[in-house]
Amino acid sequence: MKKKFTVLILLTVMIATLALPILLTGCRSRDEVLKVYNWSEYIGEDVIDKFEEYYHEITGKNIKVKYEMFDENELMYAQIKTTKADFDVICPSDYMVEKMINEKLLLKLAPDLSDLGYGEIEDYRDGTSPLFQSGEDSYFQYDYDEESGEYNLYSRTYMTGTLGILYAKDSTAYKNSEYGTYSSMQEYVEANGWAVLWDKAYNQRIMMKNSLRDSYAIGAIYTLLNERSNFCLPSLTPDIALNATDPDTVKKVQDYLIEQKKIISGYENDEGKEVIIQGDIDMTLQWAGDAVYAMDSLQEELGVERDMAYFVPYEGSNIFSDAWCIPKYSGNPTAANLWINFMCRPDIAIENMDYIGYTAGTATEEVYEYILENWASEEDETEYRYDLTYYFGENCDFADEDGRVIVYVDEESVNAFEAQFFSQEIIERCAVMRDFGARNSAMNRMWRNVKA
Repeated sequence: MKKKFTVLILLTVMIATLALPILLTGCRSRDEVLKVYNWSEYIGEDVIDKFEEYYHEITGKNIKVKYEMFDENELMYAQIKTTKADFDVICPSDYMVEKMINEKLLLKLAPDLSDLGYGEIEDYRDGTSPLFQSGEDSYFQYDYDEESGEYNLYSRTYMTGTLGILYAKDSTAYKNSEYGTYSSMQEYVEANGWAVLWDKAYNQRIMMKNSLRDSYAIGAIYTLLNERSNFCLPSLTPDIALNATDPDTVKKVQDYLIEQKKIISGYENDEGKEVIIQGDIDMTLQWAGDAVYAMDSLQEELGVERDMAYFVPYEGSNIFSDAWCIPKYSGNPTAANLWINFMCRPDIAIENMDYIGYTAGTATEEVYEYILENWASEEDETEYRYDLTYYFGENCDFADEDGRVIVYVDEESVNAFEAQFFSQEIIERCAVMRDFGARNSAMNRMWRNVKA
């Protein structure tokens, strides 16, 4: 009895201790709390504390960040749409930004930060890379964030990346592939593209994303653009392929995804990078930033080393933008605007980018200097020359005499560099996901059929 009583007291104390921060938060007035809803593992370690200091410097007031995480755009959307959760700032992907604008679930950002009532505030939001700006000349036509000729009204890009294949270079199962004979895992993957994720030689050695949008996008590109598919239509572009929602195409993609399910180890959104490092699988559909993390610091954290590489197949893929927005039911839009501005500050963008492995939407001279310091080769004669003008913009203040922004990279760093700072060639074979619109219900049914 004494032991049980002691445990009961201990549990009571633990519960009270855990509840204390919640109670304290509940005692704060709403304008003293900022509710952030972001992807998991998607922010620098000290950034929240630094924002709270920044907020006090600007306003003279204290604020507490209440930080929550999600793993799927659709779960975040349901929280806002269905439960009317009063998050102040969220970080949806591009197609979800489009959807939420169309459904009037977002508030416009403050056009002038001085309107917030705290005097002149340095605005860092215009440092966003031209690659992800809205406008008639925008590279990927982010035309959904526009009204009456005004652009970037509802969002600012936080991080960006591509969708590709993270694979173990030490794998030898490809030698049993029916696709042909290859001298290395790299040659096998690059020769077959997305078809490798359907190769029976890798039975139970592959993982896919537990995401309708990501798995469907790759299924559609494989179905419509990979020459090993029975329905290859090489005249199509990646943009048309990954956004195709006509019933005939959806049925074909569904059938291929169901066929694939027989050989994959499972679906994941976070643990795949650890599973491949541990050696339980050899390939995984992966976001670029997580691939960088897996190839670098995660191995050290796990105490396991495995030689891996990341590849964006030639037939095409997705390039995405995750953007900060203010949802309709925000209880503190003033703090939300200051949060978005702070996240665009170059030093904070670099801190976040360095920690999570993705590419910051902020593209300023400070970011360029960070790239030079951390990635650049000391020898300009190296054959690995990368033109990042697309990311920083033509004729920016730190461009060379030809108006270009060039970085030279050592051979040993090329793969990780291309994962984080994708080349112009990779960009040209990528496309942006768009909202499924009226076909959302049909696409959800398709995904349920695949997962059933």
